Amino acid sequence: MRDAIIVGAGPAGSYLSHLLSKQGYDVLNLEEHEEVGRPVECTGVVTERVFRYVRSRSIANTVSGANIVFPGNRTIKIGKQEKTIVIYRDSFDKDVSGMAIGSGADLRLGSRVRSVRVNDGYAEVEFRESGELISERARIVIGADGANSIVRKSLYGHRPSRVVSTYQVDASFTMDDQDSVSVFLGRDFSNGFFGWAVPTGNITRIGLGSIGKGALPYFLKMIRQFNPEPKILAITGGPIPISYMHRTSGNRSLLVGDAGGIVKPLTGGGIYTGIVSAYWAARAISEGFESDRLDQRFLQRYEKYWKSEIGRELRIDGMIQKFYAALNDRYLSRLYRSISSDRSIDIINSKGDIDYPSKLALQLFLKNPSIALSFLRGN
Repeated sequence: MRDAIIVGAGPAGSYLSHLLSKQGYDVLNLEEHEEVGRPVECTGVVTERVFRYVRSRSIANTVSGANIVFPGNRTIKIGKQEKTIVIYRDSFDKDVSGMAIGSGADLRLGSRVRSVRVNDGYAEVEFRESGELISERARIVIGADGANSIVRKSLYGHRPSRVVSTYQVDASFTMDDQDSVSVFLGRDFSNGFFGWAVPTGNITRIGLGSIGKGALPYFLKMIRQFNPEPKILAITGGPIPISYMHRTSGNRSLLVGDAGGIVKPLTGGGIYTGIVSAYWAARAISEGFESDRLDQRFLQRYEKYWKSEIGRELRIDGMIQKFYAALNDRYLSRLYRSISSDRSIDIINSKGDIDYPSKLALQLFLKNPSIALSFLRGN
């Protein structure tokens, strides 16, 4: 019997496989696709914090600013000293998986999980590999298999309450400003979320997210913002949960990253939060192995661990995101007038942090109470 079966070889699953294998545990890492990192379903914008955990040379570009485009094509230009990193996501995933394999993890590609069950003695995972149906047992099973997690569906029975539909392309378009990400706000580009364009040299990643409505119709409007209209080289997309699960631990099971909705609600970014959740999952699991306790009550410490680092941030960001999602274009125009002053832009430049954006939001509300007041009066 294995020590752990980890379903999914994205950054969270591979990093957890690395941490447990490095401690000498027998880890089976199952990946449904034939290649780690493919298909690419991520914009790949991270901060340097990620590289404190992961050894990778997957950097495609670095940016230090953003052009925030409001309704009516009114734009705020912001910038900061700290660089934001644009990665080649497929290469990044391979690097994290390489760390896991180097530590002794058993990676199985093309292994699609069919069912997961647990009892008081073990967890059992049934998966299909090369046409053969295989069953493996382990002391614990971890769902690191994304927004449509089979582990979550099998053992937890429901999904995060707020999910963003996304559509993104790699386009043959070179942005004039290679040092800034463009962010598009308003109902022309999204329902309750936003659009983006990320420069990576001769290719630009253009996409958007939408809540409650399909993303494609918005994308077809958005692509016309670029002149000449770029040629599409690759298309990706899929759901992103932006609210974490009420419970991310159970009897002989845990959920990490997107599988548990441990994602940044304001941006949909899940690499950093997934790796943080994997770090704390490794601690809770190793403590469970040492104590021979993998029951639900004992594994609740995992939730306390990851929430102690990022739980407050995700909770506040979720509240802000719901506030933002309710805004119409008229209110967004008021918002533009409120935060386009030199004082507000100075605050954004000094406090902006895509991993911990609540600090910036709270500062802006304190310095611009009219933002909240006008919303309370009605959009």
